[in-house]
Amino acid sequence: MKSKRFHGKIGEEYNLFKLVCPHYEELQEKLAEKIKSFSNNKETKAIEIGFGSGYTTAIVLEKNPKIKIVAIDNEPTMIKQAEIVLKLFIDNKSVTLVESDALTYLKSLNKESFDILFSGLTLHNFKKEYRSFVIKEIYRVLKKRGLFINADKYALDSELKHKKDLDWQLEMMDREYTKTGRLDLKEGWTKHYLEDEKPEVILKEGESKKEMKEIGFNNVETIYRNHMEAILIARK
Repeated sequence: MKSKRFHGKIGEEYNLFKLVCPHYEELQEKLAEKIKSFSNNKETKAIEIGFGSGYTTAIVLEKNPKIKIVAIDNEPTMIKQAEIVLKLFIDNKSVTLVESDALTYLKSLNKESFDILFSGLTLHNFKKEYRSFVIKEIYRVLKKRGLFINADKYALDSELKHKKDLDWQLEMMDREYTKTGRLDLKEGWTKHYLEDEKPEVILKEGESKKEMKEIGFNNVETIYRNHMEAILIARK
């Protein structure tokens, strides 16, 4: 992950993001359940890009006791939080935390070496060119019939519908962070969301599906959406 976008207050208190995203836990649960369905209680090797505070990682591990995860992140602030959240899983070697740039780490792996690659609210932070390289590497390291699943901030193809979702999210930030007296978080998250709207960054649903199909992914589909957040899955 080349750009470090969670080194300030929004990273240190990432857990308070749930205040302005009421479906946050539902999003994580849906992702974990899909991985569980794919794994079918078999030993499975997975990579997670951008483990952040470790919340998504923990849910996936709890629902999939036979999964082994290599989790990658480049934000020291988030890694410190994840080490606490995931201590038991780290101790029993269910997960290995790696501080690394995503593309650099993926390039170091052998092709067709992992069953699953998943991510939660990370890829939208990448610039489009860098993200494209990451998606190509994901395809390379996945085993045949392997699963790519991403729970993320996918902009709807309709600009009007996307603007409606964005306005709703900004209003939630204004209301909830003002109510709790956290104007610093309101300012930080608002700036973060507006940066995600830049043409060189924005993650669009239709463009993403088209790109994955062109790379070679099959069965590309959206299995969940709530406002700006959606879950896309694909098979190699």
